[in-house]
This record gives sequence, structure tokens and C-alpha cells, in this order.
Amino acid sequence: MSNTTGTPKFQTILAAQGQEVLDSRAAMVLKRAKAAMTKKLSDLDEKRDCIETEILNLTDLSVETKDSLRPGDKNFNAKEWVDKLCSLKMDLALLEDEIAIAEEVAAEYFEVATAETAE
Repeated sequence: MSNTTGTPKFQTILAAQGQEVLDSRAAMVLKRAKAAMTKKLSDLDEKRDCIETEILNLTDLSVETKDSLRPGDKNFNAKEWVDKLCSLKMDLALLEDEIAIAEEVAAEYFEVATAETAE
């Protein structure tokens, strides 16, 4: 594609005004940073889903048969179960804090709509 003034494209690039170049670079940096922020939020949501699934699986203590009072399976260990559930709940609480901070950054710096800002 040729320039209407007949100036070669390479010369046009070299002659570009400072603000024009800065604006182009700023737009590219914003695009990359916004994409990174969106990916971070997505990754955090995926982590939360995994922890919540683990909690659901752990708390499925259905009895094996109608006449059984044994929760889950014959190898149920109450101490291990409690420790694991507390650990998962702690992980989830810390992750929720991280998500809240990430959503705050996304809204403040990138105007990325999050679950928190949509309410």
C-alpha cells in the first residue's frame, strides 16, 4: 500500500511524531497488561473452582448402603478428614482475598468488569 504523498513507508515510520509513537506504544502496553490481568482473574477463578470441587468431594459422606451408618467408606479417618477440610477452607479463604485484590486492581487500572463490579 503506497502513501498518497509518495513517501516510502519506512521514511514515514522514521518521521513519525513522538506523541504518535508514544500513543501507539501505550495502546500496545495497555492491551498486553489488560490481557494479563484478564488471564490472572481467569486462573484465580479456575483455582477457586478446583478447591470448591475438592470440598464437595470431601464432604460427600453418603453412606454406602441404606442400613450402614459408616460415612463414606470403611477407611474414613475423622482426624485426616477434619485436617483436610480445614486446610481446603483456609486455601479458599486466602484465594478469595487474592481474588478480591485482583478484581480491585482490574477495575481500577484496566476498567475490567468483574463479578464484584457487576453487582
